[in-house]
Amino acid sequence: MITTLLLALAIQDTSALTLGRAVERALAQHPSVAAARAARDRAVADAGDVGSLRLPRLLLEGTLTRYQEPFLVYPLHGFPTAGAPDATQLPIFDRTLAQGGLSASYTLFDFGQRGARLRAARALGGAAEAALGAAELQLLARAATGYLRVLTARQTLTAQDQRLGALDAEAQRTRRLFAEGKAARVEILRVDAERARARAERIGTVTQLDVAEHDLAQLTGLPYERIHGAPLAAATLRDTTAAADTATGARTALVARAREASPELLEARRRADAAEAGARAARATRFPEIRLASAIVDRGRAAGDFRAEWQAGVAVSYPLYTGGSRTNQIRRADADARGAAEQLRLAELTVAQGVDRALAAVREAHARVAALGSAAEQSAEVARIERLSLEVGSGTQTDYLDAEANLLRARASLIEARHAEIAARIELARITGDLSSEWLARAIED
Repeated sequence: MITTLLLALAIQDTSALTLGRAVERALAQHPSVAAARAARDRAVADAGDVGSLRLPRLLLEGTLTRYQEPFLVYPLHGFPTAGAPDATQLPIFDRTLAQGGLSASYTLFDFGQRGARLRAARALGGAAEAALGAAELQLLARAATGYLRVLTARQTLTAQDQRLGALDAEAQRTRRLFAEGKAARVEILRVDAERARARAERIGTVTQLDVAEHDLAQLTGLPYERIHGAPLAAATLRDTTAAADTATGARTALVARAREASPELLEARRRADAAEAGARAARATRFPEIRLASAIVDRGRAAGDFRAEWQAGVAVSYPLYTGGSRTNQIRRADADARGAAEQLRLAELTVAQGVDRALAAVREAHARVAALGSAAEQSAEVARIERLSLEVGSGTQTDYLDAEANLLRARASLIEARHAEIAARIELARITGDLSSEWLARAIED
């Protein structure tokens, strides 16, 4: 109820959507997390079901049977002997028999089979819990990346609009000079071709923006119109220098942290534990089971005359021959255990590789931001100078158009690099298990 209310309020809110709010909405409504949460709940229920095998079983049952011919009402525990008080009493027969009973059974010893099955079920419960954590981190990263994609496309579109404005101004200037006989027609054709190229690039960016906004709408559960029409708060790293220094200087510590806290690795570890426990449970089937059983049985006719008696006993169960089923079950369980152990090793390698890739991405993006920031400033100055030179007649239109194109490329690349650095930091935090809404609030400023 609270979550539904929060979602309803968020839909009605027309203020700027922030990265933190987008992530919170995704975590609250996306089906991937809901499905992982349901799988976790089922694993917990499975563990409880297996754990109940360690407790006694109580069974209450009753039957009412109609026979074609009269049947013995009470079991014969002996025959009357001559001279006994009940020597003349004959067994009672009836066509309608009633029987009720309360029975109890308990497996006294099974050579560790139940304990191994319980450990396997609990390990699978831990794996499901880790899978839920992994699903939440993956969704969080997807939502953040989707938000950044929309920001990148919107800011790139703004830069393209600025370029189109400059080209429109140049087109007006060129046509005025042509009308005055001071410019050749080829200059008009050149600037018109550049404007057409800029419009084509803008159409591509608009298409990318539309796809990114639809993706973000699906992730957050908001209507597309709400995403398309709402402003998005800019997202920047609070301290890019410290972030880059930390990322580049602590590879060993980050790998160790990822191996300790990565939900994917934790899931693989729990599944390996479950597979090993399952193999032990399968091997325990080679030994017999010892069970205790007792019951109170009440028998009688439809007309009454009920008599109750108790039963108690010990049973030993051992299948002598199963046609190879038991052997194959053990082999299958052992193979599952070996496969899960290798999957764990693979997950450890994957985590280490993920840390290396994320670190490389952080270093590359940070370096690109620094270089492209300077390039954008220089390109803006070059474009300004070429514009002035063109107005005073000492420059050429080709040089100015080239300068404007370079300025757009520098600005677009800088926008992408800044958001790529944020995305790389988010991915590194996801792999190491540090990613959360709180981490985003600390590391990224909306």
